[in-house]
Amino acid sequence: MPLPASLVASIVSAVIETVVQSAGTVSTTQYDTYIARRTLPPEVKQGVMQPPPGNGTVTISGSTLTLSPVAQFRNQQNLIVMPMAIQQATDVVYLNDNFGAVHRIWLISRAEADSLKKN
Repeated sequence: MPLPASLVASIVSAVIETVVQSAGTVSTTQYDTYIARRTLPPEVKQGVMQPPPGNGTVTISGSTLTLSPVAQFRNQQNLIVMPMAIQQATDVVYLNDNFGAVHRIWLISRAEADSLKKN
């Protein structure tokens, strides 16, 4: 006997609500610990990136660089972000592809920037 759609919707809603409520109890120190363990490639270059203008380029430390067609931006939580979501200058590390275009950019925290400068 199939379950009524309203019963299925009610169960799914209850599960989602439970997950959302339990996700709110996660402390930021857990995220900070994960971020501290984020491993970046040793060949990255470091700089300060201005908000991307949306024309296929990015300005890092005063140099305008071409973005790869498959460029990927990752935030401090290592999640992929859209370039237009970046609205202020931020510390970054980046990699170039074989043609010289920037294809990976990681937005880094001040602690990560200081750690990289020491290495």
